[in-house]
This record gives sequence, C-alpha cells and structure tokens, in this order.
Amino acid sequence: MEKVLWIKTGWSDYYRGGPVDGNFGWLNAHRGTDKEARGHEAFNFMPSADGTYYCYVPPQTHGYAPRNEDNEGWTVICLAKNPRHKGVHVVGWYENATLMGTWLDLPGRTTPDGNATASPYDWSYCIESKSAFFVPPELRTIPFSDTSVRQGKYSFLTGPDVETTATKQRILALLKSKIADLRGVAVHNPTGETAPNPELDVGDPLSGFGTPEHRKRVEMAAEEAVKAHFVAQGYGWTRVAHLNNGFDFIFKKDRTVLNVEVKGTAGPIERLFLTRNENTVRGTPQWRLAMVTDALRTPAVTVYTDKAFRKAFSLDPYVYIGRRVFEP
Repeated sequence: MEKVLWIKTGWSDYYRGGPVDGNFGWLNAHRGTDKEARGHEAFNFMPSADGTYYCYVPPQTHGYAPRNEDNEGWTVICLAKNPRHKGVHVVGWYENATLMGTWLDLPGRTTPDGNATASPYDWSYCIESKSAFFVPPELRTIPFSDTSVRQGKYSFLTGPDVETTATKQRILALLKSKIADLRGVAVHNPTGETAPNPELDVGDPLSGFGTPEHRKRVEMAAEEAVKAHFVAQGYGWTRVAHLNNGFDFIFKKDRTVLNVEVKGTAGPIERLFLTRNENTVRGTPQWRLAMVTDALRTPAVTVYTDKAFRKAFSLDPYVYIGRRVFEP
C-alpha cells in the first residue's frame, strides 16, 4: 500500500546546521538569539555516521508528531517557504522512512557518564530514513501555493487508516509531479562531498560552484558563447576582465556600447556569484549580464539589463571581509 505524507519545515539552504527561517512560533520567539535561533530541522539532510538521516518536524496542533500504527515504509515530502518569496517549495524527500511518533534525542549524543549532552548540536527528531533526496537551493525555482498546505505542519495523503479526500488526491498528484521533475537533479543521500555547503568552506567560498579547475572551464566556455552571441548581432568586442572594471567585455556596434559581465553554469539552472566590484557597476545603463547555462555542452545565452536582473534574481551575501580599523 502506498504511504505518503508531506511535512512543512523552516527554510534552510543546506540543512547542515545553518540558519533556519520560517513563520513558526518557536523560531519567531527565539529569533535574534544565539543557538536558539537555529531550528531543529537545521540538520534534516545531514547524515549520521551510519548514513541515517534524522528529520525534525514542528509540532502539529496539540503538540503531535506524525504517527501511524503502520509506521514504516513512508515517503515523506519536505516543504518549506522561501522567506523572500511567496509559495512553498519541495526542498527534499525521504523514501522508506520510519515515523517515530514522538520526538527523540539523536542517537549517540551522550556524555561518558550516560547523561544527555547540553551541546548546541543536540537536536530532536521524529522521522528517520536511510534514503534521502535533497534539492539544492538553486534548483528550488518553481513554488506552489495551496490553502491545505498553508494551514498545517504535516498531512497524511495516502496510507493505512488515512481518509481519502479530493483535496488530498489533488495535493498527492501535485507533489508526485514535483518529485518526478526533481528526481533527476536532486542529490540522493547528500554528503559534504555530493552536496557541499559553501558556508562551511572558508578557504573557498565558491566550493558550491565546483572545483577551481571546473569553474575555469565553465568560465572560458561561457565567454566564447557570449562572444559568438554578440558577434552574430554585428558587435565587435574587447576583453577587459583583467582591468578589474567590474565587467568582462566591452561590445560595440555603431554608437551602442555595452559593458557585459559574463556568468556561466554547467547545468540548466541560472545561478551566479557577484563580487562587490561587479555588483557596484551593474546599475549603469550600459551594463548587461550575459548568463550562460549548460556552458560545457550546448551553451544557451540570456542577456539581462539591470532592471531585468533585479526582477529575475535574488542576491544574498554569504562572505564578508573583516579589517581592523581601530584599537580596541
């Protein structure tokens, strides 16, 4: 028998201990504090030493965790709202999961005398699974909205003793379609190697964009695609990336002059990293962003003005440079 439920959690980019954002009572009450600001779902997609994933779900009305008499073999679809946009996204899912029916302390988190630790990394969980699918933040691009999802923390859609309704059937079909679309790009059983969190690699904040060698290949392929794109429209070009002007090329045609910053990805999803200098110059009328997807195989070029860029992309800083400016 098919067993499926959705759960709604706070939003986190990587679910490996980073900040969690969401309109939940506990998160709101502790927002701005130290360790308390981090929701328990912060580690939902971080595997334990034996490869088990432990999932936290905020309490439903009257403080219940998801439970069913037949508690094994469930597909659990994780939903979260991007705090900057409307709608919710599928951020991952578990297959063949076990519903614990209550919140438990993570295994092995005890002191030598057998007492539970009071470490800031003591998180509780109510679902566990050996098979997790994680959707990286750059792939969470198509939100949806539904009243039945907004009103709860979790809902059983089909399974033993689950009442079937037209609403549940509709949501089940919607979520199955979402998972079918994401299955080919989601990371199965994510680890630090297969789904890196850039914030954890202070030596290379671009680690989430691949190795330096891979990034260089993508960069060069993207530049060639952009040159071909503008040359086909009658532009001449000069490469100025080495001058640190905040853009890579000047393209000219008659009296038209464009300052073009080139960004490329090896996959189909548009994502980029902007330096402070690149971000500073993008408000000028001549500025363009040339975004290249699938750069290493069949490059596709999209050109954005500043206005179109601000509408299409959200920007979040995650690296800051600190310089000592006065005596303490």
